[in-house]
Amino acid sequence: MLKPHSQEVFTATFVEAKRLHLAGEFKRARTLYQDLASRHPEEPAPQLMLAELEMRDGRYVTARSRLTAIAKRHPEVKEFRLALAGISEELADMDTAIPLYRLDVEASPNDPVALSRLATVLRFAGQMDEAKDIFRRIIVGWPDSSGGYVGLAAVDITALTATDVAKLEQLVHAPLMSPQERTQILFALGEYRDKQKQYDEAFRAFDEGNRLRRENLGMQFIDPVAQSVMPKNTESHATVQEAEAHLANYIAGIRAMFTPLYLSHFGGSGLQSNAPIFIVGMPRSGSTLLEQILSSHPSVTGLGETKALGASFKQLMPTSRAQMTEEFKRSFYRRVGETYLEALKERGWDGEHRVIDKMLGNYSNIGVIQLAFPNAVILNSMRDPVDTCFSCFRQSFKDRNETTYDLGAVGRQYVLYRSIIAYWDEVLPGRVIHVQHEALLADPETEVRKLVAACGLEWDDACLRFYESNRPVRTASSSQVRQPLFKSSVARWKPYEKHLVPLFEALGPYAPENWRQNTQANGQG
Repeated sequence: MLKPHSQEVFTATFVEAKRLHLAGEFKRARTLYQDLASRHPEEPAPQLMLAELEMRDGRYVTARSRLTAIAKRHPEVKEFRLALAGISEELADMDTAIPLYRLDVEASPNDPVALSRLATVLRFAGQMDEAKDIFRRIIVGWPDSSGGYVGLAAVDITALTATDVAKLEQLVHAPLMSPQERTQILFALGEYRDKQKQYDEAFRAFDEGNRLRRENLGMQFIDPVAQSVMPKNTESHATVQEAEAHLANYIAGIRAMFTPLYLSHFGGSGLQSNAPIFIVGMPRSGSTLLEQILSSHPSVTGLGETKALGASFKQLMPTSRAQMTEEFKRSFYRRVGETYLEALKERGWDGEHRVIDKMLGNYSNIGVIQLAFPNAVILNSMRDPVDTCFSCFRQSFKDRNETTYDLGAVGRQYVLYRSIIAYWDEVLPGRVIHVQHEALLADPETEVRKLVAACGLEWDDACLRFYESNRPVRTASSSQVRQPLFKSSVARWKPYEKHLVPLFEALGPYAPENWRQNTQANGQG
């Protein structure tokens, strides 16, 4: 125990550190937390806040080590156990996360939030039957809450009964439902109606869910306990229009910077490592399937989406002209590469296997990849433009992705994405490998073999049996990639064609050919 005076000093210092932390003065807050942690090692609060700062910096393995020590020292404190479970889940360490969530359920068997956490992580780990059983248990115990129904729909939409759906139709209009709950219900109802081939009703549900998202862009779908320890999302925009403008300006800035002259000037200064495999593209384009196939190879580790590349680049960018020495210029992209690889180790990479980074937005960072890793593999995941965009529209993302909540906006995002990909093909011909989702579905063995060879890997039959892999998958496609390939995802948009005119108009040259021909004919007439 601290002496009274020491307690006062500790409390005052900790309060000041928290103030600095909340104000975004992370460096000063870290200094105070570290001082408190060294002076008072028995006090867990500074250690917990240091772990949050480490996660904010992308140092997940370091944060997990710190949280492991805290939880071991204070096994009776639920908050610490759940913080450790949360960071373990983020690192795809389900062997640690699942037992901790089970402990939470044992301690609070009548807590639907504890049950939902466990069921969700079981879903990510591919343990679908148990996940469904737990979500059904939540439905039975708390029939007037939306969580069990929405969770069950995420695992297996066909597991919803007519009674479940009738209840969701009632709950979506309940006066006390939050916008988050109503949004999740609407997307679940949309998927159910789609399975029933009730396409007009399905579209109405998706459309209303997206309207709620547009009106509440700041809302996040994160567990309250996870929110207390994981870094908050500070990247959301106030409006869809603001998000569109930001993306357009960013893409224009990338093109202006990474000219052929710039690429030539800085070329040859990066790392020769071929360890990274980058998967880029639009959301809902088949990228999770690509990662699952390649991660099934014994020489490959998939890390999912990381922000490590952009963060490494920004971290090393000069802050003044005085820093722009010739030596700085010669070593800049090599240091970006080194910083990036260290960041991947903090995300769980062992430093030996090939490693996949599936941050799709890196399609704008292909110039950085080329200069930092001239031998890295870059895979552009491509799917039919309308299927891609409409699949985005019917997916409720946890955060960001603001342009996907409007048909016109997501179409314009697609056009921007294709424009920058075309630019890279022009200035770095052959550098990006384009992988067509429909071709993969039509001839899996041929395309998977080509994919594995393109990555410079020896063939392994496990890549064809990717659905047998027990690696955790934390994306919206976590259920689909547990199954063999199926073609039902091709042309999913066609039953909704009459509702998709705003998307077709925004897609322009990428709109369906028949629609473009009819539009031109009508215009000529």
